[in-house]
Amino acid sequence: TTTVTAIATDSSGNTATCSFDVTVEDNEGPSILCPTNITVSNDTGLCSAVVNYTVSANDNCTSTTVSVNPASGSVFAVGTTTVTATATDSSGNTATCSFDVTVEDNEGPSIVCPSNITVSNDLGLCSAVVNYNVNGSDNCGATITVNPASGSVFAVGTTTVTAIATDSSGNTA
Repeated sequence: TTTVTAIATDSSGNTATCSFDVTVEDNEGPSILCPTNITVSNDTGLCSAVVNYTVSANDNCTSTTVSVNPASGSVFAVGTTTVTATATDSSGNTATCSFDVTVEDNEGPSIVCPSNITVSNDLGLCSAVVNYNVNGSDNCGATITVNPASGSVFAVGTTTVTAIATDSSGNTA
């Protein structure tokens, strides 16, 4: 706000005065620039990744305050998260933008099978019930399927057992 004062003076030195205020309001919002969508692989051994990025903003009158949620440098879980950024100038004008951060689980599970197993047939049968353990792990969790399963009846001879660890992203071992 600026006060303007006007003075009128006649040839005899008489004066009259008036004044008024001129107020200029900042109604123009800031500009904000978000990065394009970001896709990264998970951090080794984790079901997440730390992701860094830059959001910038400018304003016609003043500097702006930028808030970003989640902030750059945050830990993002496997999957897609939308990041929202808001720029606010000193007059309260705002601008927003958003982008997606996608973390892909590209780390396969691990699996440990027992060594080959040799057993004698069960008494009076041409087969044996065989028990064993297959262990697996994954940064995001894995499901283990074994065929034939532990505790199955195996006929005399050699049978190959196949074990597969599959994580939620479809990676297998």
